[in-house]
Amino acid sequence: MNKIFKTVLLVCTLMLLSASSIAQTKRISLDVKEQSFSDVINQIEQQSSYRVIYNSSKIDATKEVTISVNNKSLESTLKKLLEGSGVSYVLKNNQILLVESKPSSSNTNSQQSERLIKGIVLSASDNSPLPGATILIKETSKGVVTNMDGEFTYLLKGNDINNMILKVSYLGHKTIEIPVGEKTNFEILLEENVSTLDEVVITSSYGTKKLKQEVVGSIVTVNPKDIGIEQPVNTFDELLEGQISGLLIETNPQLGEPVTINIRGQGSLTPLTGIGTSTQPLIIIDGIILSEETGLDGNNFFDGGEGNLEENLLNPLARVGVEDIESFNILKDAAAVGLYGADAANGVIIITTKSGKKGRIKYKASVISGVTNSFNGLKYLNGEQYQAVLNEYYTNNGDIGNVQNWNGVNTDWFKLLNQSGRFNRYNFGASGGTEHWGYRANIGYQSTKEAQKENTYEKLNSSFSLDYKNKKFNASFRFAPSVSIKNDPNKLYAFALPPNIAPYDENGDFTSFDTYGNPLAVATQNKSESKTFAVLGSIGLNYNILDNLKLSTLFGMDFSNKDEDKFFSGLNGSGNFNDGTLGRRFLRERDTHRWNWNASLYYNTTFNENHDFDALIGIETRQNKVDFSYARGNGFDNFTTPQPVETAEKQDYESDSSETTGRSVFAQLNYNFSKKYFLLANLRIDQSSAFGSDNNTAFNGGLGASWNISKESFLENSDFVDFLSLRVSYGTTGNSRIGSYRALGLYTISDTETGYNGLNYGNVTSAPNPNLGWETNKKFNIGIDFNFLNKFKFTTDFFRDQIIDQIVTRDVIIESGFGSAQINGAEMYNQGIEFSIQSQWFKNESCSWKTSFNFTKIKNKVTALTGLGSDFSGAESARSQTIGYPTSALWGYNFIGIDPGTGRELFNVDGQIYDSATVASQFDSSDWRPIGNTQPDFYGGMRNNFSYKNFNLGIIMSYTYGSDFLVDRTLYDNYRVLSNRNISVNIFEDAWLNQGDTAIHPIIAKNNRIISNSSKYLFDTSHIKLKSVSLSYNLPVNKYRLPLKSLSFILNGSNLYYWFKDKSPKGKNGVAEFRNRYPEMRTFTLGINTTF
Repeated sequence: MNKIFKTVLLVCTLMLLSASSIAQTKRISLDVKEQSFSDVINQIEQQSSYRVIYNSSKIDATKEVTISVNNKSLESTLKKLLEGSGVSYVLKNNQILLVESKPSSSNTNSQQSERLIKGIVLSASDNSPLPGATILIKETSKGVVTNMDGEFTYLLKGNDINNMILKVSYLGHKTIEIPVGEKTNFEILLEENVSTLDEVVITSSYGTKKLKQEVVGSIVTVNPKDIGIEQPVNTFDELLEGQISGLLIETNPQLGEPVTINIRGQGSLTPLTGIGTSTQPLIIIDGIILSEETGLDGNNFFDGGEGNLEENLLNPLARVGVEDIESFNILKDAAAVGLYGADAANGVIIITTKSGKKGRIKYKASVISGVTNSFNGLKYLNGEQYQAVLNEYYTNNGDIGNVQNWNGVNTDWFKLLNQSGRFNRYNFGASGGTEHWGYRANIGYQSTKEAQKENTYEKLNSSFSLDYKNKKFNASFRFAPSVSIKNDPNKLYAFALPPNIAPYDENGDFTSFDTYGNPLAVATQNKSESKTFAVLGSIGLNYNILDNLKLSTLFGMDFSNKDEDKFFSGLNGSGNFNDGTLGRRFLRERDTHRWNWNASLYYNTTFNENHDFDALIGIETRQNKVDFSYARGNGFDNFTTPQPVETAEKQDYESDSSETTGRSVFAQLNYNFSKKYFLLANLRIDQSSAFGSDNNTAFNGGLGASWNISKESFLENSDFVDFLSLRVSYGTTGNSRIGSYRALGLYTISDTETGYNGLNYGNVTSAPNPNLGWETNKKFNIGIDFNFLNKFKFTTDFFRDQIIDQIVTRDVIIESGFGSAQINGAEMYNQGIEFSIQSQWFKNESCSWKTSFNFTKIKNKVTALTGLGSDFSGAESARSQTIGYPTSALWGYNFIGIDPGTGRELFNVDGQIYDSATVASQFDSSDWRPIGNTQPDFYGGMRNNFSYKNFNLGIIMSYTYGSDFLVDRTLYDNYRVLSNRNISVNIFEDAWLNQGDTAIHPIIAKNNRIISNSSKYLFDTSHIKLKSVSLSYNLPVNKYRLPLKSLSFILNGSNLYYWFKDKSPKGKNGVAEFRNRYPEMRTFTLGINTTF
């Protein structure tokens, strides 16, 4: 690990050094004889980073001069050049102002005919300098441009200088006017121009952009600063929770593991068995198609399952540093995603990282540190309660001999395994640029010592960008190596042992258990480490063949290597086996190589003034190859620490691979008339190796139109309507992320040499299907964008996604030699409405208040199933595929309560009442009915931002309503585990004990038949979440004359509180405690940010 960190640190240091060298100024060497003054000035400018400014009517630039200097400083060169010329100079950073030398005047400021002014132009949002800002004398063309540091020096001339007005402007910022008065020094703050109509929206990763008012598709652009990048998240997708309409983020409390992202609903059927088709959006970072870490069909060691022995699937988005992101663009409808064809059924997220901007090198550093604690943890029986419940269990079972008094031990295992932790994030970067070059380098390190004892997560992100731009040619280079390490040996964080067992024996050693490990020993003695080294990189080239014809190409790569090491020590029960061997070790390696290349032509033209047309046509090819290897060893001579697998008594080795390739042709046309009527059409043809040889080509595309109603004459001069646009689109997209070999069939190879003639042999596990084709999503969308009263911005969309040809597993006839096959055999739809509204309630020089709110409501229904004996197919885990019901529905029996006379569970099945024993013996999954739905009825979020002078308060909230989940019965009331583990504290007061009791839980006995899939275990997770509260203060560095460009302090609290619709009973467990077996963490941090 140290070698990897040192390597990455060395790379990043070299990046920073190379970036710094770009900005360094060379010394001057001249050897000229009788050349014009202007020629010599040009040579000085070329050899330095300075710009020379003078009045040609006052200084004769044609005068011939002679000068010879060798490797002299700029000051020495200027003194020698201007000696005896009657001209003096003012040197300020990278500007040289030449003026006539005149004797000093005793005139007052009001009588001056000349005055030298100086100043700096800063961004009001973060006090960063604005190089290239223009300062003009009002109603003239006279003025100056700021240098790399946003500074300027200018000689004002005139008879009324005090009454002159400076007009200051900068691209993307509001222009302001400043009276000169008697001042000579100026600090000018420019506010960003927040007009969304002038906002440039990235519409694809192929270099296309549009003004917001010209966008036909449903696209949302997010600035990371608006959603609280100071939050202690591990990956940027966690920031999006509840912040974008139509986007449902389900965060994972286990750090580093994947976050579920659904754009406008779940994009494919919930699989009844196996891995299933990906429901995650296509994510593109700087043109790089990001790989997705999923299980492998037909491989038990990389199947994406759950459990202590399974692989830890990690979030690939950890490869991107939160501080490196410039913007997110979420593409939703056919007009927006049609250009991506068969990979865009679940939507597209385009991420653009930061790049260097013109100006002197600027350094940025930040430190965030804080504490984290688990909350909403499960409440278990204490020692005395546990013994009472256990005695009741033995008594009801007739095991009177096991009844005993409480031994006085009261161990809170959950508290011992879940304590407080630490969070730290450090970031340092440098950026800058010249007229043609832009550069940026950044390195960030983040570590979390989780509240779960011994579990940690850390990552190191680095990035380097280099851009070159001139009139004909542009080039970009991105390189981002990263390392992430997840340690989670505390696998029994929620496995609460009986509280009447002490964690340590009389010798201070861990208490030993015969059949399982002491959780504290497991956390301390075992090893569970996942280490990933990854590199994201891209090279993009653009050449302007003509002023309106551009050729572009980009190559992107996503390479990663993950090594996973799980060791179960023989010192505790987790490493003990029935055969007497001690210690076991699992080694997994996942080596991913993904690359993509595209080339495109972009053409745009305007004819007859009102007709604008642009076209994009291109090709793309891609490959994703993943190599897997696995090694397992059981039984070691030295079983206390990890040993090589080759030394184990029993060994097992496996290797596998997954590979998909694809190629595409795509095109898009845009037309608008008079900036009022907009039309869009796109088409993409895809081929993929993932599909059958008879059906490996897909044709997808979209049509869209929008009408800028506010441009019409009847609204053009409206004081109420600022912008009003109607959008509509329809098209198809596909889903090719189905695994590598489903169409080809799967085989397992036996290497035991027990086949025919002593050879190895293969077993067929899945039938080939040459007709297996793409899942297709038919997308319809109609939307309205409405800005009014110069204060409110409202967007709403109605959408319907009809998803057909979904891939499902179906049984086949025995005579075929196969048990099942993959077919295109299901259809469903997602339909809903979403809206968002932003309000700038007020804004003045000292304070402002801004609010953002969004809402989404979605309905899902399965509409067709093929290949079933009936319209219903049952499965474990309360899932089913049933026509007329959501794919996210939970299925089971309707629990109606506990029989007061017997203490048995009662269920309503088809209108009749049965106890649990009868239900278990007479009914099966075909008798299930829908009891809940994991998809919320609606969801969204809200942000409020308040600012007063240099203080800023940000509050971020999210909410969901109607999302259900089934609690694990082991945590709830599975009495059969009482002999070796604790159970919910609710049992003590809510279990049936005597005839006539009104109870929630059944009789405490082992013969009480458990029905897992029932509404008894169903909880409604509807809630409002206080996600983040941040208070920041921007110190006025210029006021205190600090050698910094900006300095701010940020106090943040994250994951603060939940208001659940169904509150937990006082002192008991409810939805808040049951919903996450892995406890959530609440974090408080203090951060410092500075630029210099």
